[in-house]
Amino acid sequence: MFWGGIVLLLAAGVLVGPMRLISGPARYVAVFIWFVLFLAFVYFGSSKLKSDGIGPAVKRYRRRLAVAMMAYCVTLLGSIALLTNGDLSGPFLWIVAAAPAVPILSVLAVMGLYLKEEPDEFERAVHVEAMLWGLALVLAVSTVWGFLSNAEVLPAPPLFLIFPLFCGSWGISQAFIRRRYQ
Repeated sequence: MFWGGIVLLLAAGVLVGPMRLISGPARYVAVFIWFVLFLAFVYFGSSKLKSDGIGPAVKRYRRRLAVAMMAYCVTLLGSIALLTNGDLSGPFLWIVAAAPAVPILSVLAVMGLYLKEEPDEFERAVHVEAMLWGLALVLAVSTVWGFLSNAEVLPAPPLFLIFPLFCGSWGISQAFIRRRYQ
């Protein structure tokens, strides 16, 4: 049921976001509400998947990650609103355009803190190996896409998607890594 809920929420996100069924300020509110619902579903739903309970390091990680992701959502929506509706120039344009990167950088710090604070060596090893697989996929995709872009076969890769690709491949690879040990 958890994964079915994820798929449904992602489908709803596609309807709310890129398809532009809602316009104006209501669209930003709708995207924010969707993001909060998605984050809450993942936050509370994933804790129910763990049958052996969640340790203190994971609890801190999840709390920090939720704060960073909420900050990202607010910053991203604010940045998009200012960039599309404002007449920005100069240093303010640079600051507004780069602002969503700050919460993403804090997510990287949260990941590092989790690895530092996790007392279970097996959990740390699984996460580090999964991060390496995530990094490998990002490097492979960006290298191949970069060469195809240089040959003008594809447009330039959207660099803002590198971090979500890393996180997705990190998360998926954890399941395969854990399966080896069951």
